[in-house]
Amino acid sequence: MGNDRTLRKLKKLSSRMSERMEEIRDLMDDMEIEFELMQKQIARLEKTGNKASAEVKKGSKKTESSIDDDDDVDDEDLDLENTTSVFVKPKF
Repeated sequence: MGNDRTLRKLKKLSSRMSERMEEIRDLMDDMEIEFELMQKQIARLEKTGNKASAEVKKGSKKTESSIDDDDDVDDEDLDLENTTSVFVKPKF
């Protein structure tokens, strides 16, 4: 009888551990996605920063509206506040 109780407790514990490990895997996947998005945004900012500094050196300036339009495009790409609740509809 003691073995049955111990076996039930061990099964319950292993089930909880399995659930926790799955939660951690999901969190790690989300963190990887967010990290990749941050890296892409950094690369874009560096790229546009280098272009902007080169244009300023040449004497040409962008208008405020074109800069705002560029920012809107980047915002659309990174409009993910919580990647765990993102739903993407199929495009067909």
